[in-house]
Amino acid sequence: MVRTRFAPSPTGLLHIGGVRTALFNYLFAKQNQGSFILRLEDTDRERFVAEGVDQIVAGLDWVGLRPDEGFWITEGKPHSIDYIQSERHKSGIYQKYADQLIEKGLAYRSYISADGYEKYKDRSIKKGVPFIYRKTYEAEYHHKPRQTLYGDWPIRLDIEAVKGYFSEKKHPFLHERVDWDDEVRGAFSDDLSLMEDFIIIKSDGFPTYNFANVIDDHFMKISHIIRGDEFISSTGKHALLYEIFGWQSPKFVHLPVINGLDGKKLSKRTGDTDVLDYKEKGYLPEALVNFLALLGWNDGTEQEIFKHDELVQKFKLDQINTSPAVFDPKRLDWMNGYYIRSLSVEELYKRAADFWTAKAETATDSYKKRVLSLVQERLKFLAELATLTIFFFEAPSAATVRNFYKNPVDKQLIKNTPDLRHFLSATVEQLKDSDFSHADIQNRLNKLLKKLGTKPAILFPVIRIALTGSSVSPEIFGTIEVLGRNESLKRLDAALTALNQGA
Repeated sequence: MVRTRFAPSPTGLLHIGGVRTALFNYLFAKQNQGSFILRLEDTDRERFVAEGVDQIVAGLDWVGLRPDEGFWITEGKPHSIDYIQSERHKSGIYQKYADQLIEKGLAYRSYISADGYEKYKDRSIKKGVPFIYRKTYEAEYHHKPRQTLYGDWPIRLDIEAVKGYFSEKKHPFLHERVDWDDEVRGAFSDDLSLMEDFIIIKSDGFPTYNFANVIDDHFMKISHIIRGDEFISSTGKHALLYEIFGWQSPKFVHLPVINGLDGKKLSKRTGDTDVLDYKEKGYLPEALVNFLALLGWNDGTEQEIFKHDELVQKFKLDQINTSPAVFDPKRLDWMNGYYIRSLSVEELYKRAADFWTAKAETATDSYKKRVLSLVQERLKFLAELATLTIFFFEAPSAATVRNFYKNPVDKQLIKNTPDLRHFLSATVEQLKDSDFSHADIQNRLNKLLKKLGTKPAILFPVIRIALTGSSVSPEIFGTIEVLGRNESLKRLDAALTALNQGA
């Protein structure tokens, strides 16, 4: 049975890269009718961030990646401390297996001080040789144990003893190297002579990541470990521990790095921010999931829009790329805009509830829905709603209107110098007998273009500035229709007054 896991460490907030990892684990589990497990790896107590736990839960919940098992489960299922490493640590499970290794002579308590460790490291650097920590470095410290911050000493795996152990057993797999396979990248082989005696239990008694995740993955019956490629350098250690304990190793899958447009690994500056930042900016979770699924995976077609069920149905490990994925914010904006346009106005209105300008508080629901339907085509993310619609709830100031007429942004207004007062007066005259339906407004303004002998790119910006005091707006006929007769004519008259006052 396929069992995958997402195992974040709450040393900070859940970012986009972590959500992509969780998503791939989720999709593979669901595609194979398996289980998606959420485990909290919180054994790094010095860097533990308490609010990070709630943020992880909130972030995964928002994008819809809800676990089948874990320390947080929805829909009435019980939460379980069995999936929290600090709680599992209390049971003594990690110490139990570390003690077994000590009893077999395959691990040892390390008495070297931090200063002593650095001394040996500096010596190797000066000699120009790799620094690979071995038990032999412990000789001068073994009879004078140091006092640590926690009153205990870390436990290290003894690589030379491990090599001897497998040599005596004539192990066909292990002697000088540890081999392991990546389901996407193929075969790997790590030279044990280059692997240091790594720590498995820290001086505070908590297990290291390299030790705890092997034990937990084994007892949680994880079938596939899908994680970022930054863990490739550690996977040889994990494969070695599986062999030492005689456990069946899960299958390994390492996802490609996500780069920014600058070609460098994704950072906060280029998009790898707190996942809930995207919620606050008004990105739709289904759009973000679709976008993240394509960062390192494709189904071999040109298709870009995948609904949830399609992703579950089509996701395959052998379609994961090995080359870096590129996080393109413009592509995310395009995709989010697509999903926004796909919503009904009623559904979009629900989603946009927290994104209106404060000026819209007194407006009726029906009026706001009309405004929303008019700007829906232009929205890339919901946080744009306030600035794109402010003029529907507040008339522009005289100073703003005068400034836009004095310093226009429209190319045709820059090239030409229309008689603004004449254009505005003619517009008022043309519209005063309109029924203010979209069709009648369009018909009347098109006739006005002929009367004035001008172009839409000249007349319509003149009208837009008077009505909105903005460099952009939805299409002009719809804007006038939504504003209505009284407000539209009032604003056109106010623009004339503003021009006269500024003369």
